[in-house]
Amino acid sequence: MNYKDLKQLVNKSRCTRRFKQDVQINSKDLEELIDVARVTSSAKNMQPLKYILVTNEEMVKALATTAKWAAHLTNWTQSEDEIPSAFIIMLNDKNIDGFAMFDAGVSFEAISLAANAKNLDICALASIDKDICKDLFEIEDNYEILIGIAIGISSETIKIVDVEGENTNYYRDEQDQHCVPKRALQDIIIGTYK
Repeated sequence: MNYKDLKQLVNKSRCTRRFKQDVQINSKDLEELIDVARVTSSAKNMQPLKYILVTNEEMVKALATTAKWAAHLTNWTQSEDEIPSAFIIMLNDKNIDGFAMFDAGVSFEAISLAANAKNLDICALASIDKDICKDLFEIEDNYEILIGIAIGISSETIKIVDVEGENTNYYRDEQDQHCVPKRALQDIIIGTYK
């Protein structure tokens, strides 16, 4: 893979909030996503992350309908015909002395890219209902729920746009396309020393 292909894959790997229905995702697909995340960098190589894979339709519905979707889209709530097909719940094993937030970011990006390579789409949800997770799954006290990752096939158009002013909030434009503002390269590099 060259730089241009990688950049295109990263650009396509966006969080979606509207999913197509009647899409079946099996546990093997989810296992393959986790297998990619499993070999990514880990702080001190401690590997504290663990995962719960969810394809059960009723459990997916319970997770999707209790999560808080798209905080910046105040005039939209996800409808039942837009829920994902599966979930991955990412956990931190508190018995392992690592740096879970670093690992979570690296792991999520790997899952996102792997999903995109499998023609699947994702959405990270820090707002996953942790009490619902504890009710649905047998989660021991040493596990901290970090995020839920919704997985399916997107039914919306998502595009990267330039930040206007300082507003980085995502929004939907007049064509109902999901717009994700990104800062310009020259705005995030604050020094170059040659």
